Amino acid sequence: MTQENTGAAVDSGGDMLFVVARAVTAILKYTLLLFLAVMSVLIIYQVVARFIFNNPSAYTEELLSFLLIWLGVLGGAFCFMEGRHLNLPLLYDLVGERGKHRLRAVNALLTLGFGVVMCIGGYHSIMDGLMTVSPMLRLPIGWLQSVLLVTGGAIVLSQVLELSLLLREDRRNVRSIAVIAAGMGVLIALVLWARGSEAYTYLVDEHLMAFSMIVLFGAFFTFLILGTSISAGLALAGIFTLSLQIDFGALSSTIGEQIFSGLDHFGFLALPFFVLAGAIMNQCGIAHRLIDFAMLIGRRIPGSLWQTNVLANMLFGCLSGSGIAAATAIGNIIAPIARENKYDMPMTTAVNAASAPTGMLIPPTGAFIVYSLITGGSASIVALFLAGYFPGIVMGLSVMVVAYVFARRKGYASDKSPYRMAEVMGVLWRAVPSLGLVVLVIGGIVGGAFTATEGAGVAVLYSLVLAICYRKLTLEKLVSVGMETIYASGVILFLIACSGLMSWSMTFASIPDQIGEILTGISDNKFVILLLINVALLIVGTFMDMSPAMLIFTPILFPVVTELGVDPVHFGVIIVYNLCMGIVTPPVGTVLFISASITGEKITRVIPPLLPIFIVQFIGLLVVTYLPAFSLALPRLFGVM
Repeated sequence: MTQENTGAAVDSGGDMLFVVARAVTAILKYTLLLFLAVMSVLIIYQVVARFIFNNPSAYTEELLSFLLIWLGVLGGAFCFMEGRHLNLPLLYDLVGERGKHRLRAVNALLTLGFGVVMCIGGYHSIMDGLMTVSPMLRLPIGWLQSVLLVTGGAIVLSQVLELSLLLREDRRNVRSIAVIAAGMGVLIALVLWARGSEAYTYLVDEHLMAFSMIVLFGAFFTFLILGTSISAGLALAGIFTLSLQIDFGALSSTIGEQIFSGLDHFGFLALPFFVLAGAIMNQCGIAHRLIDFAMLIGRRIPGSLWQTNVLANMLFGCLSGSGIAAATAIGNIIAPIARENKYDMPMTTAVNAASAPTGMLIPPTGAFIVYSLITGGSASIVALFLAGYFPGIVMGLSVMVVAYVFARRKGYASDKSPYRMAEVMGVLWRAVPSLGLVVLVIGGIVGGAFTATEGAGVAVLYSLVLAICYRKLTLEKLVSVGMETIYASGVILFLIACSGLMSWSMTFASIPDQIGEILTGISDNKFVILLLINVALLIVGTFMDMSPAMLIFTPILFPVVTELGVDPVHFGVIIVYNLCMGIVTPPVGTVLFISASITGEKITRVIPPLLPIFIVQFIGLLVVTYLPAFSLALPRLFGVM
């Protein structure tokens, strides 16, 4: 879920604060669009330079890396200004109007504090990095890290704006904000006082791992329940944990460095470029082409419209890399046809929701890129891409099987009309160019022709050429595509940057070792541990989006499962399969709510037909978990493991 968008939509009435906020938001918007455009040109240049001139530029590669960091960190600031960061509004939805105002005030003050910490960390990073220059471009690192100070300032401004909005909405909020701020001040004073006590010293000296784990997860889940943005919650929880062993003076100079270095990996470039390619493809009108192709395959099966929905989601999802995009694009086309043909609409909603995430398993998918980079490359992106095919197909087939049984019970007839060669060739002619993206990118990556990052550049170039050929990409749509990419990339990349603080604090306090001891204390049987992990991830997925869940739990669970002999690639498939199911389950279930909003069905009516689909998908999860060869057969066949 996202925070409420309370920024530019409010009439400022000439108030200087709102004028400044709008100006800053506009500057960030056009700066990020410029960065994205330059990065697209540079990555295409890199691909052309390598394959035509066989001379890729190291200067371009370094510039791309720094632009990525600026895109991610400034994109995070922009999303704060626009109120688009992920959060979990469970408590927010349970309280009355006054309670909502108080929660907004709490979160604004917490996030404002995070912005101040970013400013301090950014300042120290600038001072510490002025004498160091980058290897190729010879730019002072301090200049490059100034983005942290800018972002911190933007975050502070966004939260001051939020507090100002609260005051405009209800003057009684002045007292609430003052009381909450005073309460936070007292809490900070108590913590500082406790740091000098014998009990605190004893806990830090004798039980550091356990104490750190309580502080880390206690703080993070408190922020989560309060509805604080997950990125800020990750960073603050990491800072609190590190402060157990490092005083704030020393810690402040490390905070900026960790956030900056959290994105300093060339592989992360694949994320915004695959998002960009998917966004361009979405603008090309490929949904109708893929639905025609899916109908050609599935029309002889009872419940042909449901089968078409599943197949189209699998095809569209792997092109867009987004379950939300697939559910929206395909669902909006299928739903009116299903209603016209008297299909059961709760089941139609369930089929669309449950099959939309399949494209997040079938490559090219950003989830596997994130997992690979979190694990330090222990699982190669190429191997993960290949490993995702069979599990993704199983997830889709699970929906098709249940839909088939349901259709037979309802007496839905299949389409018995004969295939006509002209019709078949016409459908293929329209669909093949879009499907060619997957063949080209995956084939090139698996064949070693280019890396995953270069593959993302190829995807951008291919999708641009296709959009031009289809005459679908106007300047207005191009800006819309850029903004869609900035929003999605800004949220994910800033989450990754902030999760670096949490991951570092966990490693610093040996928390993964502690959790490993707890799990192996329950059982030393690998299959029991994997079952426990599956159950835990399914529960986590019900209230947390895929990206933050992966960033939080992969560093914790990865050392445990690898110690038990689980292959890193295999575990990557397990964790992504679990979290794909999670984004369809209430109470957060983004894809489920989107599908329900498209058909107009109540969630309570969608849950009954969704349950048998989940049961079959869970059986598929057990197959994926306990038969490693199912996932690893293709990577081994192609020799990438």
